[in-house]
Amino acid sequence: MSSTTVHLDIFMGDKEQYKLDEAAYLSTCDLLANNAAIYGLPPDPQHLSQEQQEILSEIDKSRVLRLVPPDPLCAGRLVFELNPEPSLKKTTTNFTALCTGEKGKCKNARNKDLHYLGCPIHRIVRDFVAQGGDITRGDGSGGESIYGGKFNDEKDGFKTKMRKGTLAMANSGKNTNSSQFFVVLTDDETQLAKLNGKYVAFAELKTGFEVLDKLNEVAGDVNGKPGVPVWIGGCGKGTGS
Repeated sequence: MSSTTVHLDIFMGDKEQYKLDEAAYLSTCDLLANNAAIYGLPPDPQHLSQEQQEILSEIDKSRVLRLVPPDPLCAGRLVFELNPEPSLKKTTTNFTALCTGEKGKCKNARNKDLHYLGCPIHRIVRDFVAQGGDITRGDGSGGESIYGGKFNDEKDGFKTKMRKGTLAMANSGKNTNSSQFFVVLTDDETQLAKLNGKYVAFAELKTGFEVLDKLNEVAGDVNGKPGVPVWIGGCGKGTGS
């Protein structure tokens, strides 16, 4: 029985500050490119000595020099292998379609896309779970499946013994699956006991365990709100490119 993979690209950080830092770095690179040959400066701003930095600064005092590019917002890619069992087809089809965005707009929240792209990871509990997928409200109070609203539990998903990297549907009780999901961040049996048999598990992480560790590092306060904004910056079927 062949299995399907899907991927989520996890981004984290301050988007606006990143834009400012990137603009400052590109401005510095531009200033250097236009003056390096004239003043005998190296082409890479990171190779400038203190004296050379002062020379560059004197050329255009209106610019704030940034000698290194900002750290990328993309923390990495999570690639999941979906459970191929027919008994979980409704759940896996829902998740896959939300990764590709192929179903268009929500039926209940018509101004929202049935797509995980840009959706926040709104809740991260250290050494427990990272939860996201609220495509309608972004805060855990909403969500919608491709079937419109919620859909019933596929009971075979309750049989999976969860572990670090297990992907499961978040719910608010019996038969309340929508678009919200969580990824397990731990192998601690005490924590896993809180999850086993209560949520429909339908996939396992294939690559990207280092991303789980990064998510764990920005785990939130008592309510699970992450320490920095975290969101899905890319998603789709397959491992991607």
